[in-house]
Order: sequence, then C-alpha cells, then structure tokens
Amino acid sequence: MNIKGLVIVGDKFEDVEFVAPIDVLKRHGDEIVVASVMHRLEVKSAREIVMKTDTVLENVNLDNFDFLFIPGGPGAFQILVNMKEVEKVILYFASKGKLVASICAAPMLVGRLGLFKNLNYTVYPGFESKIVGGFYQKDKGVVCDKNFITGKSMFYAIELGLEIVKYFYGEKDKINLLEQLKGNE
Repeated sequence: MNIKGLVIVGDKFEDVEFVAPIDVLKRHGDEIVVASVMHRLEVKSAREIVMKTDTVLENVNLDNFDFLFIPGGPGAFQILVNMKEVEKVILYFASKGKLVASICAAPMLVGRLGLFKNLNYTVYPGFESKIVGGFYQKDKGVVCDKNFITGKSMFYAIELGLEIVKYFYGEKDKINLLEQLKGNE
C-alpha cells in the first residue's frame, strides 16, 4: 500500500517545512501532489525561492487523497488564513476522518476551526491563542492525536514526515526510513 498525499501551499511558505516532509514521504515511495492556492503554478517561499507546484487547488479532486499536509511560514498566517477554499479543504479531510498534518503556524489554520477540541497539538509559540479548544503541548516538537499531526517549527520538519509514515505504516517503517536518512542502511 502506498499513500497519496495532498500538500497545499501559497506564497511565503517556510522552505524547510515544505520540502523536508515531502522529501521524506517521496523517499518512502509515497505519492505527493503539491497544489498551489495562488491560482498559478509558481509559488514564492519566505526566502524568495520560486518553486513550481504540480497543479492549482481548483483542479484537485480531494477524494483522490489519503491525507492533507500544510506547511507553515508567514504564508500560513498572512495568506492561507484568509482563504475560504483552504478552510473547506481542511474541513473536508477532517470530516472524512483523513489525516491532516500541519507545521509551525499552519496548525492554527486547523485549530481555529475547533478541530483540536479535546486533542493534544503543538504549534509555533504565539499561535496557540488562536486555536479553539485542545491541549497545547508547548514542549513537544511533533504531536499525533487521532487524525491530526502537528509540528512546532521548521526544526521538526523531518520528524513530522516520519510521523506521517508511522501513522500509515507503523513504527517499523518509520525506524527503517529514519536509519536510511541517517545513512545507516
């Protein structure tokens, strides 16, 4: 079984938070589709690196994906936060019980919808005040609770990718991939 993930991204995304989890998942053999919410294929990172996405969000059939991943960065709280289509995508995945993963500021996009109610989560410090309900785990780098995985900052981007692998395939696959990433296999 290989999973298929949807990554949604807009301008001003955090470079490492975007690239590292995708790299981890692709090394594992999973299919990742990156969709721009900017109505164009090219997006510009917080460090002004231009990257080309696979498609634009309006052309995506959400039923074709096993999970959603949203990288953080200024784009999450300056651009994505104001887009109703982003909210709709998050609510779709959550309502289907599908995994929703997010990192840095992006967990705020999920948590402000009340989706972390009675769940543990982490988020970049300062954004926890925008989340409705839930239990902020300020000392955790990555938190998995039910069908939500949250990461605190770009430092934890690889760990978040590995946690997605663990979510779908189990601890053994996560450890095997981690050893490969370390150059031990």
